[in-house]
Amino acid sequence: MRWWPLIKQFPKYALVLGVIVGSTVLFLGWWVFHSRKADGLNRPTPVEDFGPKLALIQAKYDHLLLVDNDLYDIDDGQLLFKDWLKGSIPLRLFYDATAKKIIGQYDGGFVRFTLDGHENARLAKPTKVAFADDRRTAVFGQAKEVWRADVDWQAFKFINEKKVTSIEQFNEANFADNIALLTSKTLVVRNFNVLLRVDLKTGRVKPVQIPMADIGKRRSPDSKWLVGVMNGQFYCYDVDADEPKATPIGRAAMTDFQWLGNDRCIALVAGKGIASYDRLTNDLTEVTALPFPCFKIGEPSPDGRFIFAAGGIDGRNGALVDLEQKTALKVKGGAGITRVSDDAFAFSREVPDSSLRGSWLQTAGETENRMSPEPFLVSNAGAQLLVMAAAGLGILETQHGLLRMKLDGTELAEPIKLQHPAAHVLAIQRWETE
Repeated sequence: MRWWPLIKQFPKYALVLGVIVGSTVLFLGWWVFHSRKADGLNRPTPVEDFGPKLALIQAKYDHLLLVDNDLYDIDDGQLLFKDWLKGSIPLRLFYDATAKKIIGQYDGGFVRFTLDGHENARLAKPTKVAFADDRRTAVFGQAKEVWRADVDWQAFKFINEKKVTSIEQFNEANFADNIALLTSKTLVVRNFNVLLRVDLKTGRVKPVQIPMADIGKRRSPDSKWLVGVMNGQFYCYDVDADEPKATPIGRAAMTDFQWLGNDRCIALVAGKGIASYDRLTNDLTEVTALPFPCFKIGEPSPDGRFIFAAGGIDGRNGALVDLEQKTALKVKGGAGITRVSDDAFAFSREVPDSSLRGSWLQTAGETENRMSPEPFLVSNAGAQLLVMAAAGLGILETQHGLLRMKLDGTELAEPIKLQHPAAHVLAIQRWETE
């Protein structure tokens, strides 16, 4: 059949028919396209099952590491969560087994997270909050006064908030940063370059005459005692009783201190010797002379038997002091000397000499042993070496990744490779409020 003569005979009908056919084709095309698009939108997006990962966190939290907010299993290097915590990276990280939550400690407060990293609750005030050693008492500045509160950790909130003072003289903006000593009963805070003792029960405020320099190392771990030297006397100040116990020492200078628990403190005497103070008996005794001048005392061994006295250029040489045997052994060491167990310490040597370069471990009374030819990093903040005591592991950060070792220096492996050194490496500790 020939269409053209028919079209010429009835042009109007042909035009109408063309419009109908064209619009029908366009509608069919539109309908097919959008039905396919809608089908794609309605199709459910696959959701990752976090159940196995959350169960792993509960089972082996003490084998996990937060590396620049990425959560890794240090045993096999598995990346569990990328950008795990929703917020900034905390100073310390805990696992609350009772609540099955993660708790992050920040500068001035705490945040609780679900195991997948989402914020669950926040324990903070508009200004920084300071917590006593038992974490049951909190203090903060508000409206130029000192306030205290009890902490309900199960509900994760402050309770029994109370204004302590009524003198309108405290600067709440810097209040927490200026606290020198804090117990559940007493607060000592620097206010306009004067140390003030505040009784948290009665609200009484009085000035105290205590040297303010280097208070951090002079106070006991529970913040109830403070040692120092003033007017030719060694003193131990009881902050709750507001009483000092003094022992005459003449012209002897004590330049550094290290507490061993809350009942014993070690002092560096004139850079040449080590003395020990027993708080319970108020006895100050000489321990041993040092083999060379030292300027700093390092962290003690977990059992309290050994300490380091650092000397030499940049503290890279030191003396290993045995407090039981009352001896001091010179050790060559290196940078970033760090205690890894009761009688062993690690150090790093980043030098061109291939026979000396690397990460080293030395046990008291034995020769040094090189764990790796790759030195672990040492920054202004200290050695990039993390001891995970509960897991029996040590983590060394190098230029290329994280090394894992047993605390005796064996079974070295590199489970986590990094493109650049990490800014933050945190282990997860067990949460305790006692």
